[in-house]
Formats: sequence, C-alpha cells, structure tokens
Amino acid sequence: MKGRFRAVALLAVACLAAADALAQYNRYEAQYGDPVDVSIDDLINTPTAYSNRAIRTRGNLEMFAGGSEMRPSFRGTFGNYVLLYAVPDVQFEWEQESKRWFGREVEVTGAFQETSESSSGRVYYRIVLWAYLGPPDKEPPKDLKSQLVTLEDLVSRPGKLDGKVVHVIGKFRGHNLYGDLPSRSQRKSSDWVIKDDVYAVWVTDRRAKGDGWALDPKMKRDTGKWLDVVGRPTTIGGVTYIQAIQLSLATPPEDKKLADVAPPPPPPERPKVPPMVVFSLPLDGDREVTSTERFAIQFSKDMNETSFEGRVLLRYAGRPQPGDRAFDAARISYDGGRRALMVDPGDVLRTGRVLELILLPGIVDLDGLPLETRQGKQVGRAADVLRYQVAF
Repeated sequence: MKGRFRAVALLAVACLAAADALAQYNRYEAQYGDPVDVSIDDLINTPTAYSNRAIRTRGNLEMFAGGSEMRPSFRGTFGNYVLLYAVPDVQFEWEQESKRWFGREVEVTGAFQETSESSSGRVYYRIVLWAYLGPPDKEPPKDLKSQLVTLEDLVSRPGKLDGKVVHVIGKFRGHNLYGDLPSRSQRKSSDWVIKDDVYAVWVTDRRAKGDGWALDPKMKRDTGKWLDVVGRPTTIGGVTYIQAIQLSLATPPEDKKLADVAPPPPPPERPKVPPMVVFSLPLDGDREVTSTERFAIQFSKDMNETSFEGRVLLRYAGRPQPGDRAFDAARISYDGGRRALMVDPGDVLRTGRVLELILLPGIVDLDGLPLETRQGKQVGRAADVLRYQVAF
C-alpha cells in the first residue's frame, strides 16, 4: 500500500513539473529566441542586427496608409514606419483592441522582419507580434469599478478574467527575488511580483510606490509588505500579468498576520562580482563593419554613467596613415535600461582599417567595482578593447 501511495505522489509531482514546463514554453520564442528590448529607431537604423529575432518594443500606435492596405504601425523619429501584424493566435483580439489605442503608447513582442515590394523594390519593416500590452490609464477615474478577487482566482482560472478591472491583495516580492515565478516569464525589467499563499502574479506598468511610500523591488528588506492592486489581468503562456492602474499599501488578511510576525531571516547576499562586457553590436572581431557604423556595448551589470567620461577611446590600429583623423566628434551615451554604451564615431570610417574601441581603467558599475577584462583578451593597460575591421 505504501508503494502505491509513493507511486501516486511521484506521478503528481511529474504532472506538476510537466504543467510548469508547458506554462513556460512559448513556441514563438523557441523559434526566434528570447525577446530583447529595443527602440523603434534602433530597429530602423540597424535592421540587420534584429532581423528575424524576437524583440520587445513600444511606441505610439498610428495607421500607415500605403500600397493596397492600411496597417497599424509605429513611426520612428525621422518618419520611417514599422508595420504591425499579429500571429493567428492573437489576431482577432489585436484587431479589436488596437482600434481603441491609436495615438497612445502600446508595447508589442514579436519577430522583426524586413520585406520588400516585388514591383517597386521598396523595403518595409514589420513586426509579427504574438504578445502585446495596451496603454496604461494615465489618470484612474474616480468612480473606477473593480471586481474583488483573490490571487488564487486569477492563477487557478487563467484567462477567465483577462481584460476586466480586478482588485487583488498580495504580498510584495520584488523583482521575483524568491523565484515565485519562472524567471523567463518576466517581460520587462520593471515588472515585479505579488504573492498570496502559493499563488503569484507579475505586476506591470507601475512602480511600487505611492503617496508617502515606495518599495525597492531589488531589496529583500522591502518584501513582506502587503499591497492593494487594481488593474487588468492578462494571461500569457500560463502566467498572469496585472497591468496596474492603482496601487496602495494594504493590511494583511487576518489569517496572514500571525505568519508575518516573525519572518525567517533573509539569506546572506551574494558576493558582489565586477562588471564585464557581455555583448556588442557589431560583434567584437567583425571584419565587415560599415563606414558609417555605430557601436553598442552591453555590460553584465548596471554601470555608473559618469565613469565613462574621458575613458572611451576610438583609434585606428597600427601606424598612423595619411588622411587619418582623430575622432574628436565622437559621441557616447549610456542606456541604463539595457546596460548598453552607445558609441557614434562622428566620422566616416576608413575602409580596410582596423578600428579599436578602448575602454580605459576607471570605468565602474553602480557598486563602484571596476570593469574587468574578458577572459583571454590581450588589452595591455586598458580595461577592455574591442576590435573591428571596416569593410572595403
């Protein structure tokens, strides 16, 4: 009899594991990869870097009228458009809901593609989207009506309340600091988690703060606070997200107060590690960069933006040649959301030459730790060096 109970228990565990794996599986991300956050201008300016890749972007929804159809789209700073198409799974909902969102900011996740008209040869950019978030309510109406539900209601009945305004209470868990949800299900770096019992959801589009209070989603010391959240739930891949409209501090339910009196001590913080370069566009060592290339360098940690000043150098490798000019007009900027340093040489690069992008000592992260050289790189006295060859 004990063996039979053990077999049943093991079968239940296996079923739960399979259900969790299914919830995390996204067939589009399996095909195109994990989405990367990118701006509309970056898509338009460097389309080959993102072609047929999964991206996440946002912009004001407009209607593009060209050729034989009118199509929802995002417009770049200089007037170029990225057209929006939806996969069959969400096409009907997208077409119905997007009609109400023109002129407002919308976020989409999908595959970025380049296409062209066979007759004119004109190139178009498009995103084939499989997930989207509508614009948040800027000012919640005073008479906002919401349905009081529990997190158990949302999680155990996925999708049943999607799009409706609900009112839930849950414990603040920061940026998924306790692993309550699959880490891959976080859609934006600003998303955070609330939980009640074993039921957890992501909260999006609003920071955890209000009049006279603010919670830091990176710190475990702020977890354990109870929050009252009003918003619209969306279910994607079996995971529930609440697009928040209103937030306020709440008192824990009566049956939770006793459990909150003596929370277990938080585990010790992990030792801090220095930052390093983890990715670049173009790739380090690329031998076919264009003469008008711009460079993006991504770091493993959030960097101190001011530490880049005077410590990013561009030069041609080898002996100076006639016609070489110093990169006096070079411009740099730091995108904290993507932990990326953007470098614009400010000049046309000379064909055939090897360009060195040098990161000097003194560049540090927000913890004050200095940039570490990548393993196997020979950089001399620099902190790191990236090398590229300009195509002929």
